[in-house]
Amino acid sequence: MPEGKTVRRKRFQRGCIRKVKHGRRWVWIGKYRENGEGRTKVLGHCADLTEGGAWAKLQEYLQPLNEQAGRRQGLPTNFRVYVTNVYLPQRRKKWKDSSDQTTTERIQTHLLKAFEDAELTDLSRDRLQKFLDQKARSLSRSVVSHLRWDLNAIFKMAAEDAIIEGNPAGSLVTPKEAKTRAKRTMTKEQVWQALSVLDLRERVIFLLAVLVGMRPGEIFALRWSRVDPQMIEVAQRVYRGLLDDPKTDRGKRQAALPPDLAQDLAAWREISVNTAPDALVFPSERGTYLSRDNFLRRNIQGKLEEIGLGWVNVQVLRRTQASLGHKEGVDAKVAADQRGHAIGVAIDTYTESDLESRREAVTKLERALTGHKPAERESKTESRAQPSFRGKRGKTA
Repeated sequence: MPEGKTVRRKRFQRGCIRKVKHGRRWVWIGKYRENGEGRTKVLGHCADLTEGGAWAKLQEYLQPLNEQAGRRQGLPTNFRVYVTNVYLPQRRKKWKDSSDQTTTERIQTHLLKAFEDAELTDLSRDRLQKFLDQKARSLSRSVVSHLRWDLNAIFKMAAEDAIIEGNPAGSLVTPKEAKTRAKRTMTKEQVWQALSVLDLRERVIFLLAVLVGMRPGEIFALRWSRVDPQMIEVAQRVYRGLLDDPKTDRGKRQAALPPDLAQDLAAWREISVNTAPDALVFPSERGTYLSRDNFLRRNIQGKLEEIGLGWVNVQVLRRTQASLGHKEGVDAKVAADQRGHAIGVAIDTYTESDLESRREAVTKLERALTGHKPAERESKTESRAQPSFRGKRGKTA
């Protein structure tokens, strides 16, 4: 529907009745409007139908028309057409290019193929839930949850447009059978092991993710004018070859550089072909933006595979930065600002505590509850655990 076009709404109508002579007999007729035109309908003979009965019969006939009262006219009701022509154009006014690409691709791959011939009014909650149940057998929990969110947003907009009554996707759930992938992180030893097989460029990129907490798109969009011996100004990112602002408002930040990495970055600058202020720090051979997936697969994962670390990906690098920093006692707020996101996301999404840290925590709690100092506790534990050893030694003596 063209923008700016006024949409006329149907009004609820009660109609009216008249008594008219039809041949030799009097009849009740109802008057109403349909599609903007006046209509009449014979309701029955006056001898057989009271005035109240005539009104009831007219209202019964008008009920289907009144159910459409107030609904937007001219909007498509087919699922594929509505999503393509109404939902996505409206959402794109807010989405970043990266969100547009990933969301549109997900909707086209899964939702449009599944419901391309369906009418919005025919898609019930049970049918939508069965769709999610089926997807949970082959897709990750994250993807299934995103599909649930997509359906909820689509049908919520359709309800706002009065195409449907209520939102059948509002109470959908992500099936518990959906696969949850383990959130892996690297240990300090594994980080050092990875650095031992990476060349200078790959090592600097690796450390910008693991130490500085930069996203791959921020690293590959970095230009020399934004590099300083003490920090990097993160002002842009690239996603699938498209330059854009950082993912969130917090993403625009000054990310601190540790001294050794700053030296490695300076060493890379000395051998770079183009170090002009507007030149990319890590350009491709053609001088364009590096592809995140291609670079990771060809230049990093291939080498890490040889030492048993082929499972390392972008998400692992970011979680490693958060988890190792947490273990070393880095302030949560400082860590969140360094990575460019909210503190809740820093802790709930990226930070993973290891078993050693958890054991230290419960041991500390145990000592607090029992009132024993560490030395006293260890002494008494040893005393109870080795009574026979000391007894035998005393007997021997």
